[in-house]
Amino acid sequence: MSGPPTPPARHLVIPVGGQRLAATVWDATNHRGGADAVVLLHEGLGSIGQWRDLPAEIATRTGLTVVAYDRAGHGRSTPGPSTHVPEFMHHEAQDVVPAVLDHLDITAPVLVGHSDGASIALISAGEHTSLPAAICAIAPHVYVEDVCLLGIRAIADQRDRVVAGLARYHDNPDLAFDRWRDVWLSSAFSEWNITALLPDIQCPVVAVQGDQDEYATDAMLSAIATMVPNARTSLIPACGHVAHRDQPAAVLGAIATAVELAAVAAQ
Repeated sequence: MSGPPTPPARHLVIPVGGQRLAATVWDATNHRGGADAVVLLHEGLGSIGQWRDLPAEIATRTGLTVVAYDRAGHGRSTPGPSTHVPEFMHHEAQDVVPAVLDHLDITAPVLVGHSDGASIALISAGEHTSLPAAICAIAPHVYVEDVCLLGIRAIADQRDRVVAGLARYHDNPDLAFDRWRDVWLSSAFSEWNITALLPDIQCPVVAVQGDQDEYATDAMLSAIATMVPNARTSLIPACGHVAHRDQPAAVLGAIATAVELAAVAAQ
């Protein structure tokens, strides 16, 4: 007996702040209470394509429409600025995420973010700029850790190889890599810290991280568990930083839990 059909993907362009952001929508029809869509926020070197099969699987499992978009300078979106300022994730949470949601008429999203995208989701909720129904934070950062900088320096030494791999997904792979590397390794970014926002997050948060994460320690999960009022956290075994690649079933389960918690919170 076959399962539910895979929702078709449709591609569109969203104008935001002078940029044209590529987006893909997987439309679902079996909507449920608590949230009206799942919105994916990719990592620092990420794009729509790097989510792999996860968006369609989320739509099939949850019955919610799923949206993924490329931030400026990523994927098929227009380039955006040549460098990132230390507040680039705050800008994304304050200005871009609300504009994307407004364009698509989404009012109660479950924000699913990976790495930088998870931090953007947490900032968005902590500053109340998008009022998510719930968050699933995959490998989030809430402050700068030495292990993260060591990991970035290690990959920076392999820049040409990494950029060549990114070219499959990005129109401007050099820009995507150099902006990410330069801002994270800058002295101005060393004080970046969003822990003060965590107690102000009103929605449920499900935070997961691989137990072999190359860019973070479990101190990130501990901070969320301690400071977010309604948080569930867990380490995924045998899993690195890109959890949706290493352990996709565990990540899909965490997202489904966030959707369920959104429905409960809305009752």
